[in-house]
Amino acid sequence: MTEDEKQIAVRRNRLIMLVMFCFIALIGIRIINIQTHSPEYDEIWTVRHYVNQPVGKILTDVTTPNNHVLNSLGIKFFYAWVPHKVLAMRLPALLGFAGLFFLLLFATLKLLRNKAARGVVLAVVLLDGMILHYAETARGYSLQICFVFGLVYALFCYNAEERESRRQLYALMWLVCALGSCLAVSSGVIYVTILTGLWGLLYIPFGTEILQLWKKYSALVLAGLVWTVLAGLWYGTNYSRFAQGRANFGETFSSVGQFLTYCGDILWTTGLVWPLLAAVVGVVWFRREAVGRIALFSGGAVLLVLLSAMVTKGGPARTYLPLIPVAMFGMGALLDEVMTRYELVRKYGMAVFLAVLAGCAYLSEPRREAAADPELGRVFLEMKKMKPEVLVVYRPTDSYVMLSLFGEEARQDYVERLQNPELLMLLHDNVIGTMSFAGGSTSQLSPGCREIESAPVVTGPTLNYYLYRLHPVQPGQDLKGRAVLCFVHDMMPELLPENRQNWLKDNFAAVNGFFTRGSRSFCFAADGSKLNADELLRREQERPGLLFFRVVGN
Repeated sequence: MTEDEKQIAVRRNRLIMLVMFCFIALIGIRIINIQTHSPEYDEIWTVRHYVNQPVGKILTDVTTPNNHVLNSLGIKFFYAWVPHKVLAMRLPALLGFAGLFFLLLFATLKLLRNKAARGVVLAVVLLDGMILHYAETARGYSLQICFVFGLVYALFCYNAEERESRRQLYALMWLVCALGSCLAVSSGVIYVTILTGLWGLLYIPFGTEILQLWKKYSALVLAGLVWTVLAGLWYGTNYSRFAQGRANFGETFSSVGQFLTYCGDILWTTGLVWPLLAAVVGVVWFRREAVGRIALFSGGAVLLVLLSAMVTKGGPARTYLPLIPVAMFGMGALLDEVMTRYELVRKYGMAVFLAVLAGCAYLSEPRREAAADPELGRVFLEMKKMKPEVLVVYRPTDSYVMLSLFGEEARQDYVERLQNPELLMLLHDNVIGTMSFAGGSTSQLSPGCREIESAPVVTGPTLNYYLYRLHPVQPGQDLKGRAVLCFVHDMMPELLPENRQNWLKDNFAAVNGFFTRGSRSFCFAADGSKLNADELLRREQERPGLLFFRVVGN
């Protein structure tokens, strides 16, 4: 072995060791978080309603967004083999992140030339707080991010490859990733269609003789036909369920201004605003060069997916996470070109990389916490320390999580607080979350006054509490704009939900509804604008001690 070959081998070994160290560190931190952070509402819902279902049921029950099919199937598989159930629940998402790590590594090594540009792409994507959160959360987004970027990587490799056998391999990779992105989250069909179509418009030389085009792109065309048939069958046979889900979830737009505001919020929350701006600069600067086409692809992908929300209804920021690796790779390609072409920029390339790495590392954890739900396991332990006169009202989803985590302990704590309530404590957005008797639909009710105290919950900066006094109803009191709580002990037959002539059902909605099942004590809330104080007092007098009302206010 020559001296040059030895040096190359040494550098290759150092790179492998560095890559493995970074991979182990990232995965290790995710595993620690997986085992220490309590499950969130959507995760618990998925496990309870889908994991024990037959495979056919999982593939077709797509009405609610909590059944991310590939994630549910993965959890079902790992539940049978992994004894640690929380790890088993989140393992598919973690594997999606691991796949993204290596796909990004291979893509930067194969398609970029400058080490600093490669490092910037890896740092920005793999330390993104939202991506890290969904890498340790039992949802399908991490899997979809991996598959969508794998699809894009397969397209660029297919176009650059000359050997027929290798093109067939990349066509197969495209097919697997296209199907995986659809099964991971149903919005995958949008990503597959837009990204593949945009790539085709930019990279396929349609002016070439038809036989030459067919010779080079036949494998990809056949893969596309297979995907169209399989995806068409799945989406087509479940169309009514998907339509029902779209009707119940997502955001519709009534004006251009509302849509533009939505797009601005998405771009800022996900951080996509920066690679989009870089893409615009790249298209103008390198408009006649290959890197300008990459910039047009990455920026166009972001804009077209956002525009699709006009038709498909806008989703939350997490539904756009698959765009982050695609857009950041486009920005990395621009940086790679600039560093390769201009000596002055290349001279400071590593300094740029280290600055980006430091910034991403600094922002990573706050962004991850912002994307996550509050740590409700610790929140409940803090709330248990409150005096029994403090009635803690959780969001319906929070009470579902706490009931799942703590069972009878959470229910008993709630029942004890219903006996002699003097203070009301709200969390999150300072609203009273309620559930209706019929159908279990949720709504929010404003307290109608200023709190007497508010501060962050001790367990974390992302969750605040708000404290209010509770007062008995006074004769002739004007209840307009005030929230009224109704406390019932030993539910009377005329107040039961199945009673059609139900005054309580018609005027009030349940508070902490998940805790009330199997209980004989309840709390309900209503907007006092529809209530009469004297009528409430009359009902109290008819059942002293078993039915009473409290008005929220100072």
